[in-house]
Amino acid sequence: MNQLKMATLADLKRQSGTSTKLSVIAMEMSVQEPAISKLERKRVSVIQVDKLQRYLEAIGATLNMTVTLADGTIMTIED
Repeated sequence: MNQLKMATLADLKRQSGTSTKLSVIAMEMSVQEPAISKLERKRVSVIQVDKLQRYLEAIGATLNMTVTLADGTIMTIED
């Protein structure tokens, strides 16, 4: 599994191989292109989950999250 802690959304989009334009992502997220440009420069680890999920959906990806509790129990968070 690749770690995304230091990766930006632009890195993630590049790695996914998608060529989705900023204008398309902006339209899908109902925001202006400059907001997407700014969002793509942020590290994945500091982006609000709802924004991350909407961005990933706009580029054709999905967000899967798991939580590991102190006792080792692993829980999957599904939409």
